[in-house]
Amino acid sequence: MTSVKIRNFYFERFVERLKKTKFIISKIFYNSPIYGKLNFDEISNYKEIPMPNLWKGNIEKIKIFLKNKIPSNKKKEDPFFFYFHSFDFLNDLQEISKESLRIHGRELTSYWIKKNSSWKSNTWEDFILATRICNWIKNFNFFFSTADEEFKKNIFNSISKQIEHLVKNFSNPKRNSDLIRIIKALIYTSISIPNKKYYYQIAIFNLRSELARQILNDGCHFQRNPKIHIQVLMDLLDIRSILNSTKKIVFFDLQNSIKNMSVACRFFLHKDISLANFNGADNVNQKEIKNLMAEIPKFKKNPRELTESGFQRVDTKDTTLIVDCGVPKNYNATYKAHSCSTTFELSYKKNKIIINSLPGLEKKINRKTAAHSTLTLNNTDAYKILKNEHLSRVPDKMNVKRIERYGANVIEIENYGYKNQYDAIHKRLIYIDNKGLDIRGEDNIYCPMEISFDIRFFLDLNLKTLITNNGKNIVLRLLNGSGWKFSSSLEKLDIISNRNININNQPITNEHIHLTGETKELITVIKWSLKKY
Repeated sequence: MTSVKIRNFYFERFVERLKKTKFIISKIFYNSPIYGKLNFDEISNYKEIPMPNLWKGNIEKIKIFLKNKIPSNKKKEDPFFFYFHSFDFLNDLQEISKESLRIHGRELTSYWIKKNSSWKSNTWEDFILATRICNWIKNFNFFFSTADEEFKKNIFNSISKQIEHLVKNFSNPKRNSDLIRIIKALIYTSISIPNKKYYYQIAIFNLRSELARQILNDGCHFQRNPKIHIQVLMDLLDIRSILNSTKKIVFFDLQNSIKNMSVACRFFLHKDISLANFNGADNVNQKEIKNLMAEIPKFKKNPRELTESGFQRVDTKDTTLIVDCGVPKNYNATYKAHSCSTTFELSYKKNKIIINSLPGLEKKINRKTAAHSTLTLNNTDAYKILKNEHLSRVPDKMNVKRIERYGANVIEIENYGYKNQYDAIHKRLIYIDNKGLDIRGEDNIYCPMEISFDIRFFLDLNLKTLITNNGKNIVLRLLNGSGWKFSSSLEKLDIISNRNININNQPITNEHIHLTGETKELITVIKWSLKKY
């Protein structure tokens, strides 16, 4: 056992409180009637540039959206709030390509500008604002170029107001993936609107620094969330595309980041092209992933590990195992990260068996340790979840060892998440044979006191389960008809059924395997296995 430092990030939290105070003062100014009229240059013209569009629209989503009411400025919980106010829907309207929908897109734009002519905290939030500008500019030639001069004047003036706000507020956003989208908006504006071209050098300078800070050496985005990773990669591909189309230099750091992120992107995919759900990477559209796969290079083989970000992968002919054995790199990386580690996902052919956590849960629930396929001690979170959506009580490292012989793999992870609370260490070992049909695990709990433990294995929603052998075994039936048997060293296993409401207010029912008991003095060992029969 090696020494470990537990990070509470007191200084970073103090600095964030100062920034929050500054932002509260700024909001008073943003709400004043004079804001938006200072340093405001009216845009007189627009440089018509063929904007490349790499991504296909989602026709099913836009059809549902058109049947619903337009989300108001205040209802952020509405599932279509971001979709409407960011104008992501324009990309899907263009996919249908009907003249009536082109006109409807202009009508919705005019409606939005009328209702949001001045700063509003929800609809002028930096990320949604940056996305809106990108979508307006990217879709301008299709939706707006044939509009009357009055409409063009209104949309150009709105872009100018919003981009000026974005620049003035640049120091306030959290230093995370949102900044890449903001930089993308500055690049789009500088290229498309002549009197804003001075933003180009500002954007490129900040893009270089953010790539160095956010993209780790193994190609993974520093927030360790595959969904965010894909979002950033798509933004970088868009930036490269517009630079190429306008014959500007695509600098080496951008090309290299795209290449490295492409490798890491494929690392997180199961054989059915679904994305591993770590740190909240759920609700990713399958078509979006396939679109992305068509734009990035193919590689002969997935890497075995992402060393700096802390992920391990085992591939056999039919089985894929992806294990999270890392910790957030710094305070910024803890933003919206989940309070868990040593979790994993397991799939067989195109069927998931064990998933890291449930998709679509409310964010207050899905970040908790108990909502993941890992160990929970005394019904408490491994890392403390703060009110500002960051984490504290985070160890600075985890010890990871991997041994591979004759195609079989053993991964050993030493986790210090409960070191500060209970002086406890959790060591998880996972063995997978060379065919991927025999998976065995061992959870060792080193703890000087007697406390309760729970080990959960969340199951894919499509599985069918059956408890056999007087509660000692659980049979799992996959969609493809194959059967697997789960067993453990405990006297009894439980299948827990949960009924929850997802983010779209739809009921979801899932099951998870539950192992529970009390720790013994010094060390408690729980063995489990999952074998195909």
